[in-house]
Amino acid sequence: MTINKKKLFLSLALSAVLLSPSYSFAEDDIDAKIREQQKILQELNQQKSDNNSKEMQKKLDKLDAQLKQLAEKADKKPSYDAKGAIDSIAAQILDLRKQIEETTKSQERIAELLNKLEQRDKEREEEKRISEAESVNQDIIAASGTSNRYLVNPGDNKQVGYTQDAINSQGNSTMVFAYYPDQLYKIYCRKGYLTDLAFKKGEQIKFVGGGDTAGWMVNNTEVDGVPHLYIKPVVDVSTTNLIVTTNKRSYQLIVNTSNWYNPMVRWTYGAEDKEANLLKQKKEERVVTGNIRGNVENLDFDYKVEGKGEKPTMIFSDGEQTYIKFASEPSKKVPLFVREKGKKQMALVNYRIKDNYFIVEKVFTMAQLRYSEDEVLTIKHK
Repeated sequence: MTINKKKLFLSLALSAVLLSPSYSFAEDDIDAKIREQQKILQELNQQKSDNNSKEMQKKLDKLDAQLKQLAEKADKKPSYDAKGAIDSIAAQILDLRKQIEETTKSQERIAELLNKLEQRDKEREEEKRISEAESVNQDIIAASGTSNRYLVNPGDNKQVGYTQDAINSQGNSTMVFAYYPDQLYKIYCRKGYLTDLAFKKGEQIKFVGGGDTAGWMVNNTEVDGVPHLYIKPVVDVSTTNLIVTTNKRSYQLIVNTSNWYNPMVRWTYGAEDKEANLLKQKKEERVVTGNIRGNVENLDFDYKVEGKGEKPTMIFSDGEQTYIKFASEPSKKVPLFVREKGKKQMALVNYRIKDNYFIVEKVFTMAQLRYSEDEVLTIKHK
């Protein structure tokens, strides 16, 4: 074997020489060791892409130590040119170390990317879960016949029956429904949390019943005259109806579990309050002829009427007001001028028209109803 051939293979074999305790520098022995060292380096090159970098580092360190011992012993045989082979093996070891270092850095970058991808996957899973929950809620809305046009705060048309849905109260502590007796109220609850339903002050809860009584916990109490109902699901998934009857109203509820909940639920009673106010106003506007401020014994009917225009059928005062009654309720107001006792000038005054009466908040000695320039009706106290 020529020296050049020996140099070519020496770079792959010298480290194995040190494995033998009785080291010899015969050329045939060196050729065998070179071939053995070549096999070891080939195995290391095949393993350089593996994850077990620490094991490869140990083997390279061992080769480095053996190479140094080989170099020291080769110096004792100057006739044999081993320096080139040693340098070649050293260069290969250095190159392999660099490759391992680059592989380690690549693995670290890959690990970092994998961590980011894992985090992103978790975020996507959470987004998917939220999206699916929202989709389920929308399916529930669709199944109940609720549309986006009819969720909360219905109009004054009481003939329209639909479900008021608390789905749009997410993020709010209180859901406020507008009460109508022919509508449903959908409420969202969560396992482990109480939902507080407060009804109108003065009501008394008489009955509470539900379709799924085993899956829900229900309690009630009263706070400062306001009845409260507390509901909580005891299972993970449940949707049922709940009927609450008070001494004045009936509430039809749809309660279902969700990953969020309505902490507090209230009702407004605008339609009923508006109707009650109208009845009260109408009642107050009614004037009963016997309902006068002064003493009935002091009623003064001592008036006379002259002039042109529609004449009243009766005129009297109670000491504080003057009542001018006509046969029918006047279709419009007529300017009224009066002169009070002790005054010389007449002044335009306001009055109310109720139940065929002109009611003047004054007692006068003379008054004029001026229907037109040609029609003036004069009322005088006798």
